[in-house]
Amino acid sequence: MSLPIVTSAPGKVIIFGEHSAVFKEPVIAASVSSLRSYLLVTATDDENVIELDFPDIKLDNKWKRQDIAVLKECAVSAASSSHNELSQELGVALEPLLANLNDPLHYHAAYCFLYLYTCLCGAKTGLKFTVKSTLPIGAGLGSSASISVCLALAMGILGGHISDSGDKLSNSDLSFVNTWSFIGEKCINGTPSGIDNAVATYGNAVSFQRQDDNTIKFERILDFPQIPLILTNTKIPRSTKTLVGNVVKLAEREPLITKPILSAMGHIATRGAEILSSLSDENYPVLLELVRLNHGLLVSLGVSHPGLEVIRSLSDTMKIGSTKLTGAGGGGCALTLIDKNASDSEIDEFKSQLQKDHGYVSLSTGLGGMGCSYVSSEKLKGHVASLATVFARDTTVEEIDSVLLPNGGPLSWVH
Repeated sequence: MSLPIVTSAPGKVIIFGEHSAVFKEPVIAASVSSLRSYLLVTATDDENVIELDFPDIKLDNKWKRQDIAVLKECAVSAASSSHNELSQELGVALEPLLANLNDPLHYHAAYCFLYLYTCLCGAKTGLKFTVKSTLPIGAGLGSSASISVCLALAMGILGGHISDSGDKLSNSDLSFVNTWSFIGEKCINGTPSGIDNAVATYGNAVSFQRQDDNTIKFERILDFPQIPLILTNTKIPRSTKTLVGNVVKLAEREPLITKPILSAMGHIATRGAEILSSLSDENYPVLLELVRLNHGLLVSLGVSHPGLEVIRSLSDTMKIGSTKLTGAGGGGCALTLIDKNASDSEIDEFKSQLQKDHGYVSLSTGLGGMGCSYVSSEKLKGHVASLATVFARDTTVEEIDSVLLPNGGPLSWVH
């Protein structure tokens, strides 16, 4: 095992299918190319500990070799059993190691880390894991899944489950990462759908639909060109549980009205998948129209918010592109697919006006692109100093991107 290594995974946005997915309609989600999480694994000064350092949430915790060693038996059992459910035995055994973490965010991050580490790496110590992310946490952009994928990939390599000597991650490597990152998501979120970790693992876009027998139909949408996107975070808090519950109640009160709306959203998602699979200049306007239609249907279900409508209205007025809420709605984020006729200066003015008038943060990025990836220790030679700087506590997004962003920085990523 050679150190250091770096892994990365993208965030995600839901393009089509929010809320209708609960009613077993299809969902289309895609990676966000430049909003990513990164994990650096290095040797610790004390070879008898493992350390998790997550500066973005002010978490830095160490566990001793003897604490990890006592978990070996139940970790082996958990690792060899079903990968769809958490091991209750291992969960109980981990409790004493988490007892000093009172912040729920710290607790669940450490629980995910220790669960995956003991299952995939055994009782190895002498390792430090440092996490940095350009993804806003808690904005519905899949930050926890992105981090789970980074951990699963790194620990897969460290535990000898994935080779770091190839020039490409195989289908079996990606399946391994997707499976174990889903377990990591369960540690953090309890009952995740599996779509966030799938997008973070495979990249590009995925179609995802729950079947009548509660299994999942999952299809990858490959090789569409990256689509220019503005992602705007309103920073308006909302409760996903409440919003989803309200739509369910509406469907129970008014089934004859609500069912056609949900069905139409499913048809939009299906049509969107067709467009993305064969995207061209000719059908790109159809994609923009589907975004507009989907948002209108979400508004009719009562899950938008005046703060989101500000973004949609401004993008329409300035002819920037098509805007819709993404995720549960009620605040959070909106995505704007850029009209090809919109100029850079118009886009800058759109973002500036949202910031000046409403305090929103708008980011220009791309829809689709690379999924999980890593840089081996061999390829990191000559970059150790810049890595130490970029994983420091007070690093800006621009500094992180300049060194780590795949296809934008100096590192050779394997994906």
